[in-house]
Amino acid sequence: MHPGKEALSRDLKALEQKAGVVPRSSTKGRAAVIRRVEQRSGTKLLDATVSDWVLSGAPAHEFEHLWAYVEVLNESAYGNRPRAAAAADRKLWRALWSRARQAMAGGGPVRRQAPNGRGDAEQIQDQAGLEARERPGWPVREVRDPFALEVRRAIEASDDDGTSPVPVLPVYVEREHDALLREAVLGARQGRSALVTLIGASSTGKTRACWEAVQLLPDDWRLWHPIEPNHTDAALAGLPEVGPRTVLWLNEIHHYLLTSDPAAGERVAALLRELLRTPGHGPILVFATTHPDDWARLTATSAPLHDTYPQARALLTGAGVSARIPDQFVCAPAALAQAAQADPRIAEAALAGDGQLTQYLAGVPVLLERVERASPMALCLITAAVQLRRLGHGLALPVGALEATAASLAPDHTWNEHAGSGWLESALEYLSAPCRGAPGPLSLIRPRPGTPPPDQPLYRLSNYLFELGRYELRHDCPPTPFWKAALRHAYTDEDRRALARSAYERGRVRVSASVSDGTDLLGLYVRGSAYALGQEADRARAENALAKIGEERASGELQRNAFMRYVYRRKEADCLERLGEPERAATVWRELADQGHSDAFVHVGRHCLAMGKRTEAERWFRQGAEAGDDDAMQALVFLLAEDGLFDEAAEWTERIARPAESGDIYAYSRLAHRFEQAGNLSQAKVYFRKAIDAGLVDCYQELVRLHYEEGDIEEARRLYAEAIKAGETTGPMMRAEKHGEHAEADNLAFTARDHGRTMQPLRLLLLHRMQQPNTLVQGTALARKAVDAGEAIMVKGVADELAETGHHHAVDALQRIFDEIDDCC
Repeated sequence: MHPGKEALSRDLKALEQKAGVVPRSSTKGRAAVIRRVEQRSGTKLLDATVSDWVLSGAPAHEFEHLWAYVEVLNESAYGNRPRAAAAADRKLWRALWSRARQAMAGGGPVRRQAPNGRGDAEQIQDQAGLEARERPGWPVREVRDPFALEVRRAIEASDDDGTSPVPVLPVYVEREHDALLREAVLGARQGRSALVTLIGASSTGKTRACWEAVQLLPDDWRLWHPIEPNHTDAALAGLPEVGPRTVLWLNEIHHYLLTSDPAAGERVAALLRELLRTPGHGPILVFATTHPDDWARLTATSAPLHDTYPQARALLTGAGVSARIPDQFVCAPAALAQAAQADPRIAEAALAGDGQLTQYLAGVPVLLERVERASPMALCLITAAVQLRRLGHGLALPVGALEATAASLAPDHTWNEHAGSGWLESALEYLSAPCRGAPGPLSLIRPRPGTPPPDQPLYRLSNYLFELGRYELRHDCPPTPFWKAALRHAYTDEDRRALARSAYERGRVRVSASVSDGTDLLGLYVRGSAYALGQEADRARAENALAKIGEERASGELQRNAFMRYVYRRKEADCLERLGEPERAATVWRELADQGHSDAFVHVGRHCLAMGKRTEAERWFRQGAEAGDDDAMQALVFLLAEDGLFDEAAEWTERIARPAESGDIYAYSRLAHRFEQAGNLSQAKVYFRKAIDAGLVDCYQELVRLHYEEGDIEEARRLYAEAIKAGETTGPMMRAEKHGEHAEADNLAFTARDHGRTMQPLRLLLLHRMQQPNTLVQGTALARKAVDAGEAIMVKGVADELAETGHHHAVDALQRIFDEIDDCC
């Protein structure tokens, strides 16, 4: 099947499933949907025609016919949605329809009837021009302002008297990563799509390098920089319309992928992956930049239940290539000497920049000097800006938010002595003044022509100061007045939701409860009891959720929305299991399985296994596995391993892991443990190594242990050194803990977490301390630090493990921490 038709068929099937369409059902089947379409819009559709759309991807002759059907399905699947979401969805479906129509036309563009009898060649030329104008972006020959694409302004030459003008941008000196960009451009000119991500600290020349690469493209290419109304929404709305020979300019790609609602960023990543891999879309060239910490966060492997960015990881590490740009400027000496002769700014930076040439050109030394000489209240303003940004606020910081949060952070003596009349205006004037032509610590954001002016001035924090400050403040949690001021004065609802989510992740439940962060779409939780620990609290939450589900069912609302009916029914089964009513839960899971919901099969199988019906359990697991459910596959792997059928278990494990597609790579380590339990240490080592190669550095410790147990001390030591180099800190951490070096153990645990590698060392250290009476004090101190750093959910998970193993004193100690934190709010 042509990829365009296959995509239309696949997405229609998925939407029908979410909408609760049951094949061959008289009341829930496709015919019932068609009747609703006619009642709603008057559009008459034939069952056979719609079946062709769904089963073979044969597109409708008119898009509006397809959209009428999709609208009814969307209503059943999602209920009433915001207008912007519906508009974006319409664009997505139009793009799917267009690609399927191209397939029907033999792969070329869909022809429209030529008006006034004009010839085919003239019609195709007009159509191509129209399509180019409708596509996102601008012709590259018209893109002449590098600063509009966020290339940094350079400092002015110290001895510039105006008599010898220098170019707007300093003379460019190529480095190693430029070869990667040039290769991508060459491939794109030959028809190959590519994504290149440059990773580096602020002011290392990432964006400038991409700008130079764009200059190598032919004039018939376009460039698109999606930023309006915000990065994520712009990308979601425009990506389906992107045409061939387009450069996607995703400077600071984390703004598109690290979103307050992770699902939105994941949708952007999925669209980009589809755009890059779909034949007929290309060539597409994506230039992206990001900071090393954001890269680590987006590409780090996580346990399945906590894997927030699988699509982003697959995009960045599977669909694209990357290059790291060092802080030190490394290039050919002759090229640098030649550039220094041509540009006095290069000459000055080469002499005074201490190897950090691009940072000097971007005004970093002058910027830092400006901060060092700032007044106490100006320093509070900078700290407030850093805190707002790192806790989720977007780039545009309203002056009201800066003023209120800076006031909340100022110590009493600073406020009383330095916050006199006009302090804000004075501090902003000082901080926004250019640093030898480069932007100052805070830059006023000027509205673009044609856009309405904001209701108050907006400022942007220097990227260099943001990255420096967010690292220095990475374990800091601001006081309650800051949170209240930030939430009250946030610029957009998206900013407010992101800040509320950050407060919640730091245990500040009361202050976060004033804003819906979008995480409880079903309305089944009481936010105030989110960090109530222990089995009784968990039972109370389940009972509360069941009561609300009963209210929704009694209202009749669920009968009108098939998708929400499924979601609530699934939640009901989960709550029944937590309340110790497995029979009632199994009844619900069987009902969902009978309706074709593949994620229910594994739950029915687990119930059968608990009842001692192993053969029946395997049948359910296999049915779910063949339907593509990862949990069912994993349950099947465990049964196969118990039966010694490791060859088939390995095949299913590879399907679960799918590292190139961001599958559950923990499947490798689980199978390794099964091999070890069976006494096959050779294969256990093979699969621990597979896990390591896929990104699970935690498994180094298992591999080291196996070699030690086999007596291969030399290889164990070699692997231990390799693990340290790869950033695995568990071994050194536990050794420091064993010798009573608790501060060093804390540091190693947070090092792995802070650099985005893994949360496992921190979780293990906390669990270890809370289980030992003699380290309970150190454990609670570590828990408090973790909560303040944004890991309250992890701490609650540790408390759940402690409750299950009967460590109730430890659970009570953690509960006191959460209560103390929330009482301060």
